[in-house]
Amino acid sequence: MKKIVLSLFLGLGTLAMAQTSGTVSYNMEFSSDNPEMAMAVGMMQGSKMVFSFIPGKTKMESTIGTMMKMSSVSDTKAGKSLMLMEVMGQKTATPSQIKEEAEDKANPGPTVEKTTETKEIIGYKCVKNIVKSADGTEMIVWTTGDITASLAGQKQFGGVKIDGFPLEFTTVSNGMNIHFTATGYDKAVNKKGFSTKIPEGYTEMSAEQLQNMGGAAE
Repeated sequence: MKKIVLSLFLGLGTLAMAQTSGTVSYNMEFSSDNPEMAMAVGMMQGSKMVFSFIPGKTKMESTIGTMMKMSSVSDTKAGKSLMLMEVMGQKTATPSQIKEEAEDKANPGPTVEKTTETKEIIGYKCVKNIVKSADGTEMIVWTTGDITASLAGQKQFGGVKIDGFPLEFTTVSNGMNIHFTATGYDKAVNKKGFSTKIPEGYTEMSAEQLQNMGGAAE
């Protein structure tokens, strides 16, 4: 179970939303066609995610069922980020440097098809976008132009540029579908809590060490 939780969230990264301030809350729903994932799906229901962002900084906080808490802070001006994870009582901290990824012309990555289909989410008009990866996998992303924020460094979308702010989308990891739906947006934000310093009680680990831990934990 610990392996499943770690593998699902190690690759999510942070949203680099630095052009405005606010807080967006999401519900997270899990599903899988794999019978072996059935127990994990049940334990992850009721999960929540919150994005808070101010100019130059962003913070992601996730509560995954009763098993895991995750907080990820990005400071684009300082070029630093910090991911804090608590899985079954074990607390780890992973600091890293924010690096601008070079364009790979040989592997251009996913493409985005912006459709004319619209719907309303938490009072905002959203447009349907179809994100297609090189292997043919499709992801539907509903975005609004009424919330202004940069999505640079958005790893959920594989680095692809997409217009608008996502209020509903689905990611897939290791046979698990994770559906995010916004439940509220508040323009106010607590400007405290965007520190990239490791707090007391956390063990520092590199991303590679976390991945190895996830692979070794059953």
